[in-house]
Amino acid sequence: MRKSHLYINMFFLSLCVFFSSCQNDTYLEPELTPKKYSYVIPNRISFDFSQQSENTNSIIPYNNSLILKNIGASDISGEFIVLAFDNNEKNYNNLSFIERGDILNLSKNESQTDITMEQTNLLFSESNVIVSILNFNDAISDHILNGFYKGELNIYTVDNEFLKSVTCTGYIDYQGKFMFLVEEDDEDNIVVLQGNINTGNLISGKILNRNGTNLSSIVNITSDLLNLNGTTLSGKVSITEESNERILQFNLTHQN
Repeated sequence: MRKSHLYINMFFLSLCVFFSSCQNDTYLEPELTPKKYSYVIPNRISFDFSQQSENTNSIIPYNNSLILKNIGASDISGEFIVLAFDNNEKNYNNLSFIERGDILNLSKNESQTDITMEQTNLLFSESNVIVSILNFNDAISDHILNGFYKGELNIYTVDNEFLKSVTCTGYIDYQGKFMFLVEEDDEDNIVVLQGNINTGNLISGKILNRNGTNLSSIVNITSDLLNLNGTTLSGKVSITEESNERILQFNLTHQN
């Protein structure tokens, strides 16, 4: 190849590199519209989540924020809880994070903004997020057992022989709706407790196994109903595990 041809080729190659560099310098990354998800307690409050990708080169992780809005007719204060799961199976192994926060005396149509939560790799939806109000700071209408709990569930035979103990995390909301998640990785049967605590602290609920299917209904033992003494929630219920009747004893601590 002649030198003149070599110089010409080098010249055009340099021009290509130059223009490519200029384009990269002036290129504006597209703005991403935050992804939205809302959960509403009718005539009370709305939870408006905003999920913004950390950068335009990847979809995840999301920076998560929350806005609370009073959509009721009177002032609102209280405490809320948000549980996000990695997929649709809502058990402790799939728990991405728990967010607890306060509702700060919101007037009608007023919003509480800029509540920042943990980053996640998941997109919020009704199938993988649980939103609940623990209380509205109303001693008359809030359930007497409301709150966030951690502790143990002890399982016995009907002859009072101890079988096992599992640790759990969970909550009882302002209406008495509860959900407790068992933390042990090797426990496949007693994995999720959920239901309602009704008048007189009578429970209507069920236990789910690792696959999210129904293991047993929860049967009240009227002589030892749930009771909150100070910060200790105790009581016993009857359940069925692999066709055997079991006694499940609560020993949970209310988390302030």
